[in-house]
Amino acid sequence: MTAGLALYWPLLNAQDWVGDTLPTDYYHFHWNYWWMRHALTTPGLKVYETNFVLFPYTTNLAFHTLTPLWFPAWALLEPALGTMVAMNLIMAAAVALTGASFYALLRREGVPASFALAAGVALQTTPAMLFSAMLTNLNYLSLFWYPLTLLIWGQVTRRAGGWRGVVWAAVMGLALYGLLMTDYQHLLFAAFLLVPYGLLTLVQAGSWPARARLVGLGILALALALLLLWIAGPLPYILTFDRGSLAPQPIDKAQGIPFPLGYVRRLSPYSRTLTLGSLALPGAALALLAGRWARGRHFPARRWFWLALLPAPLLLSLGPSVILGDLTLPTPYVPFHHLFGGMFRVPARFAPVSLIPALIFIGQTYAAWEPRLRARRMWAGAALLLLVIAEARLYEPMPLRPVARPYAFYQALGRERGAPYDDYAVVEVPVAGGSGEAWVGEFPPMETQWYGLTHGKRMLNGSIARAPLAHFWYWLYDDPMLAWLGQRRYLEPETVERQLRDRIFNWPIGYIVIHQDYIGTYGPTTQEIIGYFNTLDDLLCPVFVEDDAVAYRTAWHPDGCPPRTPPETAPGVYTLDIGAPGDERFIGWGWHGPETIAGLTLRWTGEYPQTQIYLDLPPGAYTITLSAQAFWEPRRLRLRVNDQPVGQLVTAAVDALREYAFAVPAAAVGDGHHVTVTLDYDAVVVPAEVGHSADARRLALAVDWLRFAREGG
Repeated sequence: MTAGLALYWPLLNAQDWVGDTLPTDYYHFHWNYWWMRHALTTPGLKVYETNFVLFPYTTNLAFHTLTPLWFPAWALLEPALGTMVAMNLIMAAAVALTGASFYALLRREGVPASFALAAGVALQTTPAMLFSAMLTNLNYLSLFWYPLTLLIWGQVTRRAGGWRGVVWAAVMGLALYGLLMTDYQHLLFAAFLLVPYGLLTLVQAGSWPARARLVGLGILALALALLLLWIAGPLPYILTFDRGSLAPQPIDKAQGIPFPLGYVRRLSPYSRTLTLGSLALPGAALALLAGRWARGRHFPARRWFWLALLPAPLLLSLGPSVILGDLTLPTPYVPFHHLFGGMFRVPARFAPVSLIPALIFIGQTYAAWEPRLRARRMWAGAALLLLVIAEARLYEPMPLRPVARPYAFYQALGRERGAPYDDYAVVEVPVAGGSGEAWVGEFPPMETQWYGLTHGKRMLNGSIARAPLAHFWYWLYDDPMLAWLGQRRYLEPETVERQLRDRIFNWPIGYIVIHQDYIGTYGPTTQEIIGYFNTLDDLLCPVFVEDDAVAYRTAWHPDGCPPRTPPETAPGVYTLDIGAPGDERFIGWGWHGPETIAGLTLRWTGEYPQTQIYLDLPPGAYTITLSAQAFWEPRRLRLRVNDQPVGQLVTAAVDALREYAFAVPAAAVGDGHHVTVTLDYDAVVVPAEVGHSADARRLALAVDWLRFAREGG
């Protein structure tokens, strides 16, 4: 119930909403499970190696946040419910298990049920948990491993003398295997609790033979975990992983808890700034004072042990430094960061590790006072629970946004299966990708990794945690084609065309998808990319235009290209509605973004001295008529077809859209394939420069439509 309370808003919107925060990598957790299923069911593929993201390189996924633990649940739920609902149910299960396991640990440590319930909810709703839910970070949501491994080791120590001890040691091995299959960092976090607890149980074992048995059972558990990691896990890939190829995070970017406010107050539960919350440390201090006041009361023996576990993770959660006035003091996190080569990025995630011993200490102190509250136990427990829920601020709905926009054409790509379709890659524009430690491009275009679940093809865009820098860093500036498609380098037409010709046939590339919403529909970059691609008719053809996406099929693709012919609106008459959805298939350089004015769809020309249209027509002579209007002053216009002047020079009026006709001989049209129509105008005007408006675009003519009437019908 409390898991549902903690995640009520995403669960109610589970079908197509995700946490509203950037950067976010929800898409790669969904992609992870699609990839695992695809790799397990496709001959020749390996779960821990992929070139389906950051193509064409093959990346070792040994240190990627693959989180295989939850894959069986996803594989069971996803076919019936879809990946979004399946993932939200898994997140709720992780939160529920965290609360339940911590409740069980507290009860075993002698903490009354009234406090144990409130403390379980406190761990479920710690800022790190809520923020992980907003990011769909299944790995960090699975905090149940910390109390669960403590519980299991407690059972090992209780049953160490017989065959049940061996059974529980095997269970411990399975738990360590599951912990590592969730995220390796959990072993690091859990060690701050499990190692001291293991040493405590050795001390309390009494005799050396009993201690030897415990050590042997611990070795058995570790051996089983390692064996499972080798047989059905990443251990072989960990051993071959080249850590020298990584880009470790600089220590100054390590995110710690803000000192001191982050330890005594909670910001919004969905803030990117992780805090400890406002109850744990004041509660621990109050419990410490209560112990002094409660002379003669019986406290559990391990109370001071749990308090002793609090400082280490608390100090590490500070991050690399603390600022006190004019002083900047280094913290114990600094050597810790260097010890792990910068691979540990968020020291604030030590917050839940410190919260567990703090709450056990508080709970065991509460246990000594609880008999006096026995008559009012129900009310005391309810008050504690309400206090925790109020402090968690669950009344604030988690900020959400729609999942990446669905496109039907990706489903069409997904239906292209078998040889040779399974071999091609999809290039998403803008090109953007990274590893968590470093990235190229903006974060929103990385979200196109989400579409891999639908089309099932290799792609460049996306995020793989701890991928080698060389797999994507050349996109930044070094590669003329990919840097241009990521808007980081000017277009070099001849160089980019050579790269396209090579990569389309050798990678191969099946489709290039332009996302105008990520680039900017009304900026010059979209004009340039679409305009340039539309000139390369022997390499690319726009086969899908849906909302803001334009998908180009390449010349490699076995299905070829359909004719680029405008709709036939009457016998022998073909009309191109400029500004209407889908006109991107025909436009060249020089067209500004589409506009709707008084119910008419149109585009302005003027970004370049000439503006092109590309289309296919049946051979023959034509009359081309266009509806156009000049901006600010009359504009002289000449039409060229395949670079041949046609018709007469006309003067476009300013007052309204008017029709202008041009006679085109059959010789100019030729075979009708990839006909280039050029609007050649004499000048442009910038509205901002003539005091008309703040519009800084260069404007020449507004064009509503072009009509191509073939002589003889």
